[in-house]
Amino acid sequence: MSAHQPILPSKAIERVEAAGFSEARKLLADFAAAGLIKTYALARATTPTGQSPETVRDAAIPAEVWQRINAEGKVAEAMEGGTVRLAGSDLIGGEPEVQITAISFSHASLSKVLDRYCSQQQILSTAQAKAVVAPARKAQPPVEEQADPKARADAKAPPPILPGDVVSSVAQAMRATGLGRTKINDLMNDGTLVRKKMGRRTLITVESIERLLG
Repeated sequence: MSAHQPILPSKAIERVEAAGFSEARKLLADFAAAGLIKTYALARATTPTGQSPETVRDAAIPAEVWQRINAEGKVAEAMEGGTVRLAGSDLIGGEPEVQITAISFSHASLSKVLDRYCSQQQILSTAQAKAVVAPARKAQPPVEEQADPKARADAKAPPPILPGDVVSSVAQAMRATGLGRTKINDLMNDGTLVRKKMGRRTLITVESIERLLG
């Protein structure tokens, strides 16, 4: 565990709040569920249906376990540093029962994510400040603006991927690469674009998009 410089959930929460983000517990759980922050457990016991439990000490916590923690509403328990129990399925081959004791966060991966998101916040704050002090532009006739097909198309287009973004929507990936939805799906299926599920949303890591574009 020493190799990844573990920090307790309470310290991770303090770091997120110090960076200016609200709902620190939910944010940490979402990042872990997306595989963006590495987490570990002092002990992780997994019990498949009808089998004996298998306990691993100093084990990494997979992103899919965090997805179950979110879905079962056990984020608060996970952040308290105690034991989290996830009920398994009664069906053979279904989700196993999981018991996690003493969760910790990787200092390095948390710092990387916060640095990227803090940079994004700074860019947005600078853009907002410029918008306040910028001289007012001459108003354009609303009728002409509505009649311009290009203006309407630009208004409906997804926002671009900003510097510091860790993940993007599928629509943003399509805009960045110029590819259609079918091709994006093919690239996600073959692993070229790394897909991350956050609830019902499908996101794509910016790193894999940058790697695709060279």
